[in-house]
Amino acid sequence: MIRILCIISAIILLASCRGEDDGVLSVASSQEPQTLDVMMSTSVSGRSIASGNIYEKLISTDAEGHIIPVLAESWELSDDGRELVFRLRSGVRFHDGTALDPGDAAASMNRWLSVYENAESITGDARFSEGEGMISIRASSSIALLPEMIATAPQCAVIMPEESVLDTVSGGLVADAPGTGPYRLEEWVSGSYILLSGNEDYWGSMPEISEIRYSFVPDPVTRRLGLESGLYDFIDTVSSDDIPQLSEKEGITLHQSGENGSIVLVFNKKEGISSDILFRRAAALLSDREELMKACYGDYGYVLRSGYMDGEDSIWDVSSSLDPYAERDEDEGRRLLAMSSYDGSPVRILSSDLTGLDRIALALSSQLEEAGIDTELIILDWASFIEKRRDPSAWDIYVSATSRVTLPIEKNYLFPSSPGGFDDPASSVLLAEIASSPSPEEAASIWQEAQVKLWEYVPVIVPGHYSTVHASVSSLKGIDFTDGYSFREASWE
Repeated sequence: MIRILCIISAIILLASCRGEDDGVLSVASSQEPQTLDVMMSTSVSGRSIASGNIYEKLISTDAEGHIIPVLAESWELSDDGRELVFRLRSGVRFHDGTALDPGDAAASMNRWLSVYENAESITGDARFSEGEGMISIRASSSIALLPEMIATAPQCAVIMPEESVLDTVSGGLVADAPGTGPYRLEEWVSGSYILLSGNEDYWGSMPEISEIRYSFVPDPVTRRLGLESGLYDFIDTVSSDDIPQLSEKEGITLHQSGENGSIVLVFNKKEGISSDILFRRAAALLSDREELMKACYGDYGYVLRSGYMDGEDSIWDVSSSLDPYAERDEDEGRRLLAMSSYDGSPVRILSSDLTGLDRIALALSSQLEEAGIDTELIILDWASFIEKRRDPSAWDIYVSATSRVTLPIEKNYLFPSSPGGFDDPASSVLLAEIASSPSPEEAASIWQEAQVKLWEYVPVIVPGHYSTVHASVSSLKGIDFTDGYSFREASWE
């Protein structure tokens, strides 16, 4: 009780110091990004802050999902689908005043190809070259799906100065690189906030909101109280416990978008008990997927579906009725467990404490324990979790959330180099065919078969797909939730 009273007192004090018309959009973010180098990170918070604000891509998508020009004024795919040309927009300058040129674009895009393994599945060894006012790439097979990947990839294909791309810091990260976007990074106080201010020399139309302050507030109660008191104008990731209360608050609007991604229980196929397919199938049958999703989301914000791709109405949807391990079957699960190499040793379940993922890990542990499988929970902060899962000797199953992607070849757990590995020959052949498909429609038809083979191989369990709920003051209009959340088109009513 004392802690809650302290939080309320602090929020009231801070809110009283903030003018209603101070011109700064105040955002409470549930997570501080590890880096704003969004080409290397899939962090939703990093993308929401940096991508489209500080840094821009050649092409992006609008709220309806259509590909639109940004730093490229146009692009063209050759008739054979093997060459892609981007003609750069003139008059674009980085925040340090230097002009964007083809060398910057080519270096940035080639760095993206080198760090984003999913893109290399389309291009192979091909790389971008520069020309007069343009860059191009020619591959040995169709790269028709590349524009969509460039526009939507969670590891963003943003453009930075060539010298910044070449001068990376420890871990291959770019630090303090100027962007071309409508906002500059004004200040980053670690553990506290990031402040963006308007770029007066922006090449395009400036957003109506000139400054955005992203405060890092991991506690959902503190975020909610801050919104109710007027300290924050927008809060992300509303707790399911807070949805009924906020839905009745005058002057506050809840925002629930479509499916933002999926929960995944990733098996370690490289070593340990999870490298046994019989154990993976047994664990899938012994899991109550609705209970897993409810553990995190309560009664709101998820759908039960085992397909890897998000969007029940998309061309990528495959009926979960074809998944032989989607429905809980304790008898068959125990039978497969007895046939597996499980020897009674603890199964190590790794998770972070980010946005309730640890509650899913706890529910999974309880379900497996009930079936006679000893478990060990390893719950870490997000940064430590990312580091830990790189060590295949340290875990057997990890629990995570993946962002929505538009192509199945962007699912990182379908690559051999991913944590946990991937080595299914049958589905790998089909994934390669998807990568070189001449159109999304043809790729989607191949995915129908690939998804069934993946369900049989059980590299992961997808218990369901989530829809994140955000909240804002009702006077804030025009927020875009296409990828995280963006205030580029937002305004005050």
